Amino acid sequence: MPVMDEFKEEREALKHGTPKEKLSYFVYYYKWHVIVAVCAIIAVAVLANQLLTRKDTALYIALVNGVDITSEEPEGNSFPEYAGVDTEKSSVIYDTSMLIDFTSMQQISITSAQKFVVYLSAAEMDMVISGENIIQKYAHNGTFYDLTEFLSAEQLEKYSPYFYYIDYAVMEQINAAQNAYDYDFIPEYPDPTKPEDMKQPVPIGIYVDGCPALTDRFIFSNSESGIILSVVANTARPEITSRYIDYLMKDVVR
Repeated sequence: MPVMDEFKEEREALKHGTPKEKLSYFVYYYKWHVIVAVCAIIAVAVLANQLLTRKDTALYIALVNGVDITSEEPEGNSFPEYAGVDTEKSSVIYDTSMLIDFTSMQQISITSAQKFVVYLSAAEMDMVISGENIIQKYAHNGTFYDLTEFLSAEQLEKYSPYFYYIDYAVMEQINAAQNAYDYDFIPEYPDPTKPEDMKQPVPIGIYVDGCPALTDRFIFSNSESGIILSVVANTARPEITSRYIDYLMKDVVR
């Protein structure tokens, strides 16, 4: 018997079948159609919910090798309120997920370094706060702003005693060694607090060790030489980034 004739006979017999027989027939022939349709509806609903509830990023701070020691936003340490950020629509992101050790080949360190580069390339990060080993490494790759080109004249006057400097002459030496594939070259870094000993001193960071708005909430590994804040050179949110610096330094500089 042709398949179509058999199908017609089954449909005709089903008209007089019991509810159980009709349900069995439906499940047998259409269950995968229903499953696919339900999955599609769920996927669309989840995506729509994410798009409707997703907040914009007001500020993205990468706290490399930092640990949040609080369970929630501490009282009196609310930058969104200070900066007038509408938390219903925007988020201030404190990212403590990146744990980088340049002497380690552990997977978390490798993955964190990769994430850092990806977020940097995508202009997602606005600033980096970490110990000197991290800031020094990335600073000599041209990652951070020259603060004389980022801060206002008033900010430069107030915060210059806390500046962290690098010597652009050393950066040029590193670039020359890399271009020459000189893997044996070991740069000599001058004291970052003594620009007078440098050929081309440039402030690329601010020591924020004494800022309770930061240290009451976060601790950092490998920060014996200080905790430094640096502004990412391709930040897409310079105004609020500048305000965050004022927020941290308000209890240090009157």
